Amino acid sequence: MTGGLSLTQLQAGKDPQLTFNLEDTELSKTSKGDGHIIFIQKALNSRYKAALAVDGVNGPKTRSALIKGLQTELNKQFNKKLAVDGKWGPKTKAAIVTLKKGATCNITWILQAALYMEGFNPGPHDAKFGGNTEAALFNFQRARKISADKKAGKQTWNEWFARK
Repeated sequence: MTGGLSLTQLQAGKDPQLTFNLEDTELSKTSKGDGHIIFIQKALNSRYKAALAVDGVNGPKTRSALIKGLQTELNKQFNKKLAVDGKWGPKTKAAIVTLKKGATCNITWILQAALYMEGFNPGPHDAKFGGNTEAALFNFQRARKISADKKAGKQTWNEWFARK
């Protein structure tokens, strides 16, 4: 990669002009925490007014904020009438809808965030359930020894959120 410069220009010390697409770039872990988790926390604060400390750490408050986001989206998209309390309880579990490849919605974004938080990279957090999300979900399901059907249903969501 030469940044649009010839070998002669590079040898002469000219700096290349490099560009990249952040969506396709892995964010690294920094002294401030994981870059992807920082992105997720900022999005949760913006979309769901989570008031999270943006520290790049996957902790209980970030988990609770993901549940609040899920509850909010279940209410908006499916009129589930859940309390938006960030707690994984029987009503939230019962309200879960199953996501599969091809889904494009904010719940898919929450799925992608949950996968990343558990160490399974779904690719870009773009709210599109594509091949990368499907592969990450399958690997998560196999690792947790639950039905590896490549669908995010009650059993899969419960595996993320029932554990404390």
